[in-house]
Order: sequence, then structure tokens, then C-alpha cells
Amino acid sequence: MYKLLVLLVVVACVCAAVEAQLTFTSSWGGKRAAIAGTVSCRNDEAIAAIYKMIQNEAERFILCQKP
Repeated sequence: MYKLLVLLVVVACVCAAVEAQLTFTSSWGGKRAAIAGTVSCRNDEAIAAIYKMIQNEAERFILCQKP
């Protein structure tokens, strides 16, 4: 019984310590969008390479799952 009580107290303390709130507002997105609109960091070749890498890994995973 003592161990259960200690466990509950520890869990309650951890929950109280890690409690947080995350709020998104429209002004945050607007400021970021204004900065991103002036500088283009998109690299189509890199995106295609990442997509192909993910596709290859998915195919390899499917092959490994077959009996």
C-alpha cells in the first residue's frame, strides 16, 4: 500500500511539473508567412530525393514483412 501511495504522489508531482498550454494565434502565422514570402527556400530536387528515399524505405519495409 505504501508503494502505491508513493507512486501516486510521484505521478501527481510529475504531472504538475510538466503541465503546459500551447496556443496558436492568427498573428503568429501572419508574421511568419510574411517572412517566408520574401525568401524562397524550396528546393524541388531535395524534396524529390526525400520523397524517393521514403518510398524506397516503405517498399523495403513491405518486402521485409512478407513471410
